[in-house]
Amino acid sequence: MRVLLLLLLFLTACTETENKIQSKAYYDLAGLFNAHISRLASGRPQVEKTVLIKDKQEKIVTGKIDWRKELDLFLQADLNKQSYQSAYTTHQTQNKIAYKLKTGEKMPVKHLLIRFDTKGLPQQIEAEIYVRNYLYESEKKLSADFENNHLKSYRIAGYQQLFIGSKKNFSIEGKIKGDY
Repeated sequence: MRVLLLLLLFLTACTETENKIQSKAYYDLAGLFNAHISRLASGRPQVEKTVLIKDKQEKIVTGKIDWRKELDLFLQADLNKQSYQSAYTTHQTQNKIAYKLKTGEKMPVKHLLIRFDTKGLPQQIEAEIYVRNYLYESEKKLSADFENNHLKSYRIAGYQQLFIGSKKNFSIEGKIKGDY
């Protein structure tokens, strides 16, 4: 009987510890985008996509998109990584949450802004990712617009400059046609 009681106490303690580990310090951006990636992959909506690299622009309409790759930078902008836990200030109002990198911190996500609609669902997300090291410098500005809990459009714009070479500007814009 004692062994059973000790085992029960041990399992309860493990579950409580696990729940504490799983709690998120910041808005669960990865969870939001992973849910949309799954829905988009199964719904396969048509997307009007415009890609601009340097001075070359290409515009296509397609339903064949690898959504995990397409929205990967939004997953990278998630702040719920162990090393990010105390690196950001939070400013929250009724319809938005803004995270800003604290002075002196060296994380790639400089800021993240989430605006909510009247139902409390994400309406717009903006983020900036900046990386600089001895090999290259890169800046990416991300934005995503939602309507009725559906991703409607996204934009990624920025540049990358290798240690040797010129700055290469780029932008990717996608407009999702219909619901998924």
